[in-house]
Amino acid sequence: MTQPEKGKRAKSPRNKKTEKASRKTGVPWGRAGSAYRPGEFIHIYLTQHDEACCADVFYALKQDLKRINQERVEIGDKPIKGCTYNSFAKYWHWFKKLGLIEPTGRSEPACYDFLEDKRYYRLSAAGVGEEIGWNDPIRAAHPEFR
Repeated sequence: MTQPEKGKRAKSPRNKKTEKASRKTGVPWGRAGSAYRPGEFIHIYLTQHDEACCADVFYALKQDLKRINQERVEIGDKPIKGCTYNSFAKYWHWFKKLGLIEPTGRSEPACYDFLEDKRYYRLSAAGVGEEIGWNDPIRAAHPEFR
């Protein structure tokens, strides 16, 4: 790498690759700009669908990540790993606790007898206009932690 001019920072090869990928697809791939964070995805999904259970939203997230990762591999970028169902369910719990989602009263039997029934949720009035809670539910619930 050559020395940068005085007062200018040199661009690393990683930045060039990321910039090239962003120009090619027009999508910001950084975690801060990603709609594939659990909170952002849940908010978007529940805005588009009237109600859903946690498992349905998680399945939709995984399917969307599968599609977007195919595009990322084609341009030579690393795929997004995504989250496990366990960590996704913890986020879901925080959104219930913050009042961003509320139960609809609808439930269906689970696919296995030993599991609880699937409960359906919708966006609450508080969840429609909220921003901080969707991006960082723990900070929204406990501002003293940050």
